[in-house]
Amino acid sequence: MASRTFIFLPVLFELAHGATVLSAAAQTFNGVGGSGAWWPYDLYHFPESARQNLSNLLFSEQGLGLSSYRYNLGGGGLGVATPARAPETFYVSQGVYNWSADAQGLYFLKAAADRGVPQLTAFVNSGPYDFTTNGQSCGGVFKNGTEAGYGQYIADTLDHIINTLHIPISYLSPFNEPDSSFGPVPCGQEGMQTNPNQRAAVITGVYDKLVAKGLQSKVGIMADESSNLGLARNGYASWLPQVLDKVAVICHHTYDFPTDASYLSYVNYVKSIAPTKETWMSEVCCSVGAADASDRKWSGGYDPTIRGGLHFATMMMQSFIVVQEPHYDFWTLVSSMIGCSPLDNPSCASSINTSGWQDGLIYYDPNYAQNGNYALYVTKHYWTMKHFGNFVKPGFVRHAVNGTDTKILAVESDTTFTLLAINAYTTQTTIPVSFQDTSLRLQATHTYRTSATEDFASVALPVLSNGSWSLILAPTSLTTWVFSKSN
Repeated sequence: MASRTFIFLPVLFELAHGATVLSAAAQTFNGVGGSGAWWPYDLYHFPESARQNLSNLLFSEQGLGLSSYRYNLGGGGLGVATPARAPETFYVSQGVYNWSADAQGLYFLKAAADRGVPQLTAFVNSGPYDFTTNGQSCGGVFKNGTEAGYGQYIADTLDHIINTLHIPISYLSPFNEPDSSFGPVPCGQEGMQTNPNQRAAVITGVYDKLVAKGLQSKVGIMADESSNLGLARNGYASWLPQVLDKVAVICHHTYDFPTDASYLSYVNYVKSIAPTKETWMSEVCCSVGAADASDRKWSGGYDPTIRGGLHFATMMMQSFIVVQEPHYDFWTLVSSMIGCSPLDNPSCASSINTSGWQDGLIYYDPNYAQNGNYALYVTKHYWTMKHFGNFVKPGFVRHAVNGTDTKILAVESDTTFTLLAINAYTTQTTIPVSFQDTSLRLQATHTYRTSATEDFASVALPVLSNGSWSLILAPTSLTTWVFSKSN
């Protein structure tokens, strides 16, 4: 314990001595969100009032205000043992589709679109049976020679969603975590291994059919969504140079829970081989540990407390500040992996346990169908994510904060400047923050705080003194300060 205190003292000392928001822009943000795998297949069976409430919690500005939502384009779930993780497919056979399939997933995709979520992505864990070596939705490999057929299926499906259902899909991920088949059958989820030397052909097959449908200017291809940075980096030489002109963005997951140094090394490597492409963090979950995320790792366990909320907020800061990526998606926005029975134990939903999983922001009772419990359980991770969902919007610009920029996220819009800061420790501190641009005329308008005792509370505005704003960080909290800009 003494060594941990010694390590953190320089950070606290630095915060106490203040920081400056620099004038130069860093990156322009693209989106904050998460996925619709696989909870729609349970939540669709909830009462309409509960479904509407959940949609508002996720997609409205009164809720998370997400700017990105990832729709799971299912492969049919063949070979998947867990029904809720076996999404229906529109595909019947080549050129034949059942457009009444997947009412569950489409319900929440439409809910996101109706509430104005600006970036909607369709991502594939597995293609339908015709495109895998074992004819299943998991445990197999993409079938060579079917690239054009697979591309036709993707293009036909996107054409239907965009032009018939009038849901504006912006991005398509043709394979998600292609480094694994998630086998053997029976599997826990869909998966379609797509080896590095297959990926360029698959992307080309999809791109060519998007062009034939006139969709290439509407839908960008993201790839390759490898599970971790090492797998991503090691595979790029096998496929990326061949399709660089066909890929809109390079996406990765961070299930290696990288250090700052390894994350920076990865991003800099991508810049060296694809200088015109952005890297996005498009999936992570399932780490339980300290509020400062110093012990982040793949691990089971459920933590609905402020510790769990700050753990992932700190990881978001790493993506946004340390490596300057513009986009962050969590994995499943909603989960049944609560690890306890809420009806049998009143403290279940708000207490840490080792049986659940930290893979959602909102949880529900896995036994809802038997016990009729349609309650939604909102975690502190939900509330910390709300700070980012509400105040880190596409088109907003980050400014570096000298000295403490791993703890303070400075975001500028046309009309506001917003500062988000984490205090992962148990001692209150005050940060004097100034702005390098002395021509700015700022007025503090709102302060919002999430802590052990507060969800998203309005608290006192900061005070301006001698050119610096005094930002009070309560113990173990995330605070957002909003300033209006005036001429």
